[in-house]
Amino acid sequence: MLPTREQLIQYLSDKMTNKDIANIYGTTFQKIIQLIKKYKLNPNELRKVNKFIVYEHWLNGEVVYAGSGVWYRCRRYTNRVNLEHRKLMQEGKLNYRFIEEFDSVKEARQYEAQLIKKYKKQGLCRFNKRMF
Repeated sequence: MLPTREQLIQYLSDKMTNKDIANIYGTTFQKIIQLIKKYKLNPNELRKVNKFIVYEHWLNGEVVYAGSGVWYRCRRYTNRVNLEHRKLMQEGKLNYRFIEEFDSVKEARQYEAQLIKKYKKQGLCRFNKRMF
């Protein structure tokens, strides 16, 4: 079974990669690309790729990481320094939440810094190595 048009719109709006969507349905990312074309969807528009996002990683109801960057950054684990964080991402054990979208990287980083500072005071964001 493959995603419906509505499901695909939701996945793309949630900034999921074609590979992530394909994994849910046990298919290839190429098949997802075909569906996007079939449904005449604009993935860049739905994902808001021109925006900078602030996001959180959650584990068992706790914020373990806050970050910022382009739309796919929150799911990329190859650039994670903390091995436990990377492993949890690879195993799909983290939940992702998009907190804000900004037009500039500077705005996103400022908001990220405020968020990390707030969470660190609460003993959260254990995978963020520094407070701003």
